[in-house]
Amino acid sequence: MTSTHTGKDRNGHIVRDDDYVRLLAIRPSIIKRLAGSELADVSSMLGQTVQVFDIYENGQVWVSMEWRRPDGLTEMHAIAVDTEAIEFVKGA
Repeated sequence: MTSTHTGKDRNGHIVRDDDYVRLLAIRPSIIKRLAGSELADVSSMLGQTVQVFDIYENGQVWVSMEWRRPDGLTEMHAIAVDTEAIEFVKGA
């Protein structure tokens, strides 16, 4: 998905769709809702460089990550992140 909206990282750096950011924190409210493999997947995003999936009109940044499963299928999770929870790594 391509958006014309921008967000910001913890240092005030402009973040755009398809940029890469390091995920420094995950909202506890997200973790609390998950269980099993979803919890393991989303928790494993912490500290990783992830791609910006979408940015809402209000600047809310969404990031995503994909996992290749043993059966060959790919699963993706996307989560909303707070400005202070991401750090710009590189542009798209």
